[in-house]
Amino acid sequence: MGKKVIVGLSGGVDSSVAAYVLMKQGYEVIGVTMHVWNQEDGDGYSQAVYDAKKVAEHLGIPHYVIDFTKEFEEKVV
Repeated sequence: MGKKVIVGLSGGVDSSVAAYVLMKQGYEVIGVTMHVWNQEDGDGYSQAVYDAKKVAEHLGIPHYVIDFTKEFEEKVV
């Protein structure tokens, strides 16, 4: 088994390519996306979360979403 690495997966090109390249180099890649704000419709996830989920599915890697909405609203907004 190769080394494990966590990639901050945004669903954009940079993080998607980074995850792919690491996989090709033999790493066991895990995607993690920070959920920082709620959408007013649907289940509250942003498009970035959906995009990251699609990338993870396409690459065949585990994907986790960590909810930081409270911390984001308290410290950033």
